[in-house]
Amino acid sequence: MSQIESVIVVGASAAGVSAVRTLRQEGFLGSIMLVDKDQHGAYERPPLSKQILMQADSTHHDIALINDDELTALNIEAHYGDGVRQLDPTTRRIILESGRELTADAIVLATGGEARRLPIEGADLPQILVLRHYEDALNLRQRLTADTRVAVIGGGFIGAETTASLSKSGAAVQWLDAAALPMAHLLPTELCEKIVASHCAQGVTLTPHCRLDKFIEQPDGSVSILFDDAKSIEVDVIVMGVGMAPSTPYLSDAISAELLNPVTGGIQVSDNQATKFAGVYAAGDVAAVSQVDGSTVRHEHWQSAQHQGERAAAAILNQELPVAPVDWFWSDQGDLHIEMAGKILPTKEHLVVRLEGEWPVYFSVVDNRVVGAVSVNNPNAVRAAMRMIKNDVNVEPSQLANPELPLRKLMRG
Repeated sequence: MSQIESVIVVGASAAGVSAVRTLRQEGFLGSIMLVDKDQHGAYERPPLSKQILMQADSTHHDIALINDDELTALNIEAHYGDGVRQLDPTTRRIILESGRELTADAIVLATGGEARRLPIEGADLPQILVLRHYEDALNLRQRLTADTRVAVIGGGFIGAETTASLSKSGAAVQWLDAAALPMAHLLPTELCEKIVASHCAQGVTLTPHCRLDKFIEQPDGSVSILFDDAKSIEVDVIVMGVGMAPSTPYLSDAISAELLNPVTGGIQVSDNQATKFAGVYAAGDVAAVSQVDGSTVRHEHWQSAQHQGERAAAAILNQELPVAPVDWFWSDQGDLHIEMAGKILPTKEHLVVRLEGEWPVYFSVVDNRVVGAVSVNNPNAVRAAMRMIKNDVNVEPSQLANPELPLRKLMRG
């Protein structure tokens, strides 16, 4: 492709904003257009289930990823509140919902995803909400009073964060999960038990193993949740936190067949975020990235999205790709700050527990190498683990488990 003079970034997400910033930081002087269907533009999503939900005076300005002044300073043309209706990747032309057409030498698709809804009867009732966009958080916040009864469906991090925030706000919270223990698919079982017990001690009522049948609106505006064992509960609001799906409605069926990974539903890209169409890239939650071993991974974490945006920008500028950082993720659940790094392995034989303070630190160790760690209210432990993972430090599990040995010393090897 000839010299790149114009770039369209679709999606003012962490990946999209990272891409436009990197382009300018690396000296790109051409035209940059940032497009997003959300009228509020670029904002961080993690605070939606905490800050925006809990603080009545918080707005999208408080969680902005990039504000108007920086857009002006970087000479970026923003098109907010006007989503993409159609993309032609062969000509790199997009048609917006407003009918306006834009064309560029390169396009970065950073459209993220949309919250899933359970496919059961009554799932479209107005009392049943998701928590993906700023307006979703406002909608939920406006429904909360001191005696609001809320059911949160889902045992992942979004479900746990929302449960903790709503409980702290004074709402009566029923937490429903199809599994035996929330977050057990993400964290060590013993740690999950301790975290869930902490939430329940704050007044949350957990119902594990639940199978939902349908939702029924009642004459007074409340909603009955019917389970498949004929039991039911009644609440005022339901929040679904059951995952998300990549957002690609701007692709025709024919283009979807060319671009999408059939397993993950994300846009298939190589390790430099490039799709099979020249000049078209994808980054962030929507990107299904090919791995060295032939597998495909689609991450849904803020740090990964930011890094992929940087890689897409480097690829557009034909520069060396930035080195991937150690995977890192956090979850704020009420008074609990959970951090994870690397990969937590499910087998106990690889798990090392360090009894340090109120909350144990868990390390995943393979052949005397730390490959993952998770802590609660102890971010320094995970920072040390990240150094160990990055530097491939050799460390004895018995040393890791000994709280008398400082992690700062161990991370040097």
